[in-house]
Amino acid sequence: MTRLTPAHCALALLALACEKPAPTQPPAAQPEPVAAPAPSPVQRANLVAREPIGAGVLAALDTNVDPCTDFYQYACGGWLRKTPPPADKPRYGRGFGEVTDRNNEVLRAILERAAGSKAKSDPVESKLGAFYAACMDEPAIDKAGIAPIKPLLARVKGVKDANTMMAVVGGLDAELFGGHGPLFDLFVEPDPKRPDVYVAFVDQGGTGLPDRDFYLKTDERTKALLAAYQAHVARMLGFIGDAPEVATDLAAKIVAFETALAELQTPRDQMRDPDKIYNLLGVEGLAKLDPELNWAGFFKAFGYTKLGADVNVTVPGYFEKLGALVRGTDPATLQAYLRWHIIRATAGSLSKEIVDADFQFTSALTGAKELSPRWERCVGWANMGLGELVGQAFVKERFAGASKDIALEMIAAIEEAFAAGLPALAWMDDATRERALDKAKALHNKIGYPDNWRDYGKLKLQRTGHAGNGLAIRKFLLRRDFDRVSQPVDKSEWHMPPALVNAYYNPSANEMVFPAGILQPPYFSAEFPMAMNFGGIGMVMGHELSHGFDDQGRKFDKDGVLREWWDPGVAAKFETRAKCIETTYGGIEVLPAVKLNGKLTLGENIADFGGIKAAYAGYKLHASKKPEQPLIQGLTSEQLFFIGFAQGWCTHETPESQRLRATVDPHSPPKQRVNVPLSHFAGFSEAFQCQPGAAMRAKDACEVW
Repeated sequence: MTRLTPAHCALALLALACEKPAPTQPPAAQPEPVAAPAPSPVQRANLVAREPIGAGVLAALDTNVDPCTDFYQYACGGWLRKTPPPADKPRYGRGFGEVTDRNNEVLRAILERAAGSKAKSDPVESKLGAFYAACMDEPAIDKAGIAPIKPLLARVKGVKDANTMMAVVGGLDAELFGGHGPLFDLFVEPDPKRPDVYVAFVDQGGTGLPDRDFYLKTDERTKALLAAYQAHVARMLGFIGDAPEVATDLAAKIVAFETALAELQTPRDQMRDPDKIYNLLGVEGLAKLDPELNWAGFFKAFGYTKLGADVNVTVPGYFEKLGALVRGTDPATLQAYLRWHIIRATAGSLSKEIVDADFQFTSALTGAKELSPRWERCVGWANMGLGELVGQAFVKERFAGASKDIALEMIAAIEEAFAAGLPALAWMDDATRERALDKAKALHNKIGYPDNWRDYGKLKLQRTGHAGNGLAIRKFLLRRDFDRVSQPVDKSEWHMPPALVNAYYNPSANEMVFPAGILQPPYFSAEFPMAMNFGGIGMVMGHELSHGFDDQGRKFDKDGVLREWWDPGVAAKFETRAKCIETTYGGIEVLPAVKLNGKLTLGENIADFGGIKAAYAGYKLHASKKPEQPLIQGLTSEQLFFIGFAQGWCTHETPESQRLRATVDPHSPPKQRVNVPLSHFAGFSEAFQCQPGAAMRAKDACEVW
């Protein structure tokens, strides 16, 4: 995925849905003739990782399905049939799900070892051990109750009007929310037009549900979910002291206030144009949008009063209207709104009854049937909050040998093939094509893990007080980011932890990043046939490369500068080709009355179309220099390439999760990510001899790159 803000989860997952399967302890040996229990998801994933390559590929197939009719079902039907979806995971796949299982087991062992160590000489192990020990101490967490957040709740009493509201929000942002709190979001990124300098971004936000549509749509399902959300808000307010009748009344007012915020927000699919969300107004220009709004009080409480001109306002219209809404809301409602967001942001770190209540609404939203085990949640928090601490040991265990060299060799072949294909694009003029070639040649690649590990020296963690550790990490990361505003950009920085199963393209640096976490089977292995590697991680590489030339990434030049470098006529031809893809996906119904948003998913869909073409061309180029014999009986190397691609996307998903993602996810669902690009790609039809009229051979094929 194109990395435009830090809020995205990247190649395929939202933060909301970056959840892991629920492994269990290995079953005890059973005396004959009693059958052993079925393996847990982690045990099954580990078995898959160790089984012969051909056996795993063939077992995942459903050969009763014609690959030219439904390739996803052909490639994945066996896996889908044999793999029951974990109860705690609304989405679980052969790729992201099973790889995350295995990675989590490695991370768990690292963290347990650190927590059990008595030595204090190793600062990395000491911090990891402190975090994990405190996170796993459920009795202490239950005993503490809401005590860890009482000082934050006390601050809310200072809200008397709109001016004091802004000051209190600033303090809470600094201490708890890390910039992603009530009313709006703040984060730090390179300036799109000066990519060597960090600037602060101020963005619309402040709602508790995943998207404005959940407040504004009027169908019965949406109204029922909003009512459930309101009941959830009331229940959570009860944990921090509100009587049931009071909580019910306040919850209604909170939801009404958030609905008003949602009405001010620009729709998600209209936030994808980097030119439109670039408004470098500075603090002074931000304040002029509504002179009555107390920005001075906010930034003073936030701890940053000298941001000056380096503030980008993504949606000026939102901030022109925000002040009137806050001024028109009574202080009691504003206080309740803040108290709700405090308990919402910290619920997962508090006592079991609060965790369970919070999960009940998550279940309604996503369809998850169970809460993931405690250890898995702690591993996930460590990976996201302390990623480059725990990642150091992870890469030693999971990314050794020739892996990095092979991955770089693959990227080189894919980039060479992409560049070689540009002259064949008749819709480009020579000047634009030459600049596109320059951008492709300037692309920088990061593989596995950072060259320089992040310094966590200023972060202090304790072996007791899990919620306190969480607050300390949020504050540390916030300070690290905002201290850099107006400073030179660190080009060596990574924006994903090494153990994460994901990848991204960063337009401001014109770089692709592939953490060690995704460079694992079934996407990649030094032992795999190269056809499988190119179909798996090669497709990911082609996907990220294509993001540099999708409807967003194409607006950044080879140096990462947001500027127009296309001939206007060529840009118009690009838009026409992109419209073909937008229309194709916009007509897809993933559930009854639930259609994909072709505008929202356009960038990812362009990257999927371009990615499969670039990866296949890269494979053919590589094979011409280093030919290999087909290693799986009955399949050509070309067929194995496409199967390797598809089997990374074999996925179970709840209907609730599908509905949610159709609203908020810029990626199409797994089945469509496989079938749609392949049905428009001649190389696939040739490999499987799909005849005209077959479902997997589109009559009017779309193509951009």
